[in-house]
Amino acid sequence: MLNRIYGVLNNIIIRLVVYYLAWLLALGGIFHIFPEILIYVSQERERVQGRESFFEGEQGDLEKIKEGIATLVEGNLTEVLLMVTFVDPARTIPVMIALAMAFWVTLPITWLYRWTRPRKQYSQSFAHTLLVIPIAISLVVFLVKDSIALAFSLAGIVAAVRFRTSLEEPMDSVYMLMAIGIGLAAGTQLILVAYLASLVFVIITLGVWKSNFGAQPQVLSGWRIDNSGKWGTDPEEGGIATENLYNAQIEVHTTKANVARKSTVQILESNTKRWQVADVGENPDGTAIVVFDVWLKKSVTLPTFIQDIKENGRGCISNVKLKGQEPKTV
Repeated sequence: MLNRIYGVLNNIIIRLVVYYLAWLLALGGIFHIFPEILIYVSQERERVQGRESFFEGEQGDLEKIKEGIATLVEGNLTEVLLMVTFVDPARTIPVMIALAMAFWVTLPITWLYRWTRPRKQYSQSFAHTLLVIPIAISLVVFLVKDSIALAFSLAGIVAAVRFRTSLEEPMDSVYMLMAIGIGLAAGTQLILVAYLASLVFVIITLGVWKSNFGAQPQVLSGWRIDNSGKWGTDPEEGGIATENLYNAQIEVHTTKANVARKSTVQILESNTKRWQVADVGENPDGTAIVVFDVWLKKSVTLPTFIQDIKENGRGCISNVKLKGQEPKTV
């Protein structure tokens, strides 16, 4: 039974749907059982909009606290006030909600990064950063939202430390921007915004990856899009040829045709000038052969190229064969 459930959850679509629904139902249940949490969150949001200090409550309540403590305590009134403020659930609960939300809403985005990034472009440290940075940003928002001076001070400290990173892939920058946005939304108590942002980002990114959008440039014939597949750029001449020319053919032997196709395409995009799926053959024993027509770049080392395809499709690709092919002519 457990193996069957685990097998179902291995489907990334089912896992994401279950996760987002469970997260939404759990949050709704908590708010239903403890409705005062919604009040605290709403008050914190109003406090942000009204630029009221984190250490200031309603003026009447603050005066009552001062009067009560003054009659009982002799010494440092400020320290006692700080202690009472942080024990107050109206102050601490919004912070805890923001931190928890920043983590749980960002988690599926890190899954998406692990699932869709090519092996050579994947970075474990970047995945860790995606998961942690929204929490840090939420804390920073709570610190600086009440004080412009503190915000400028923090900016000066960050500039002095000079955190530096190099994001070579534009998509990695998009992931980072999304994580930062979720952190800001969590820190300002915009729970619905963070949830919807995470959900829509996952849906769109997964759809773009699955459809392999933009894998090849679109060819125009005059003012019309040519879908005949008979136009292409001749890499030797640098002009427009009357037919697509390919100088090699790759046979990928696999047990999972769709998975092998996706993993192979990731390698083809960086090692070929153009490619197309020529054929997909199913064998009686359940295996398949996916055939690609390709125009290999001159800089490609064939043994490394074949090994990269095998490594990227580890677990589903059993063999890769490369066959030379004379270019077609008209």
